[in-house]
Amino acid sequence: MDGVRDTPNGHIAGHRLRRRGAGAIRADCGALPDPQTRSAVTQWIIAHVTRGWPRLGEPIVRHRGQFCYVSAVLPGHREPTPILRLRYQGSADRWAIGIYLASTGQYTESELPASFGPTTGTPEEGVDDTFVLYAGPESDR
Repeated sequence: MDGVRDTPNGHIAGHRLRRRGAGAIRADCGALPDPQTRSAVTQWIIAHVTRGWPRLGEPIVRHRGQFCYVSAVLPGHREPTPILRLRYQGSADRWAIGIYLASTGQYTESELPASFGPTTGTPEEGVDDTFVLYAGPESDR
C-alpha cells in the first residue's frame, strides 16, 4: 500500500482517525524513550539500513509515544512504504518488533516468521527481520 502516512489533519490514507484524550493515550502505553534514546535509535537505524540496503537510500524514521516507525522508498515505488514498528521495552537495545502488513494496513508483532527468532530485539534486529521481507536480502558490502 503506497503512501500510507500520518498527516497533520489526522488522516491516514484518506481515513479520519478517532482521537482519544491525551490522558487516555498516556495511560495505556508503557515507558517512553527519552530524547537521547530516540536520537540514538534513529541514527542506528539509518546507518544500518543505508549500509545493508543502499539502493533504498535513507529510511524515514519517526517516533510517536513508545513507538518508532520506519519506512523506506522501495524500488519501483514513488512514496515511502511503511515497513517496521518498534515498541520500546525500557532500554535502547530492547524493542518489540512489529511488521507492517500491507494487506490490512496495520502493524503486527505476531506475524513475523517463527524462524526469525524472538519478536523482541535491538533496532538493528528489527530492521533485519522486516526489511528482508520487503526489500530482499542485504546487499554485499
